[in-house]
Amino acid sequence: MRKIKGFKLVLRPHEAKRRAKKAALDLESCGLSEPVLNKTLERLSKKVTPAVLFETFGHPDADQAVLSPMTGLAYSVILASLGDGFGPIRGEEPSVPEKLWTLLTEMALDEATRFAAGLLADEAEKDNCELSPITTLSEEAALEAVLRKLDGAKLGVSLQEGRLSPPASVAVSLSWLAKSKAKGRSK
Repeated sequence: MRKIKGFKLVLRPHEAKRRAKKAALDLESCGLSEPVLNKTLERLSKKVTPAVLFETFGHPDADQAVLSPMTGLAYSVILASLGDGFGPIRGEEPSVPEKLWTLLTEMALDEATRFAAGLLADEAEKDNCELSPITTLSEEAALEAVLRKLDGAKLGVSLQEGRLSPPASVAVSLSWLAKSKAKGRSK
């Protein structure tokens, strides 16, 4: 199991704007012009302490049916968290609407997950495999299995009322798929 804590989290303003537009949230009307949004994202990325735990499991594995999105050679599970410090940061930014906080939380967790998935993709490449698309785990049985396998206490993540706590946490799974060999053209 690998644990990485406190890595740099890059929150891109254009991604925040894209997500806000998709959610029909007008940033200008919320008082978040481009310079204000940039400063908010900068403060957020400096104050939050992202952390990830991840591990790859081969077959056969008792939890494969619950955790593996596709049948493959193996599967990896990632647990990402922004930590308990994310809540107080919300209180320091009263001008930011709740709907935007949800989008920023998702964006930061996606970045943390992408960071770990990139490391796993490098490992998979060495084994001549590729990773399936990321599957977010939300069922209680799957979350229990993730916390048991990865020891969520190492990040301060637990399961409360069927959800991860702290709320700024996510569990995802990726399957390792064998790369298909290109067939040469017959002449």
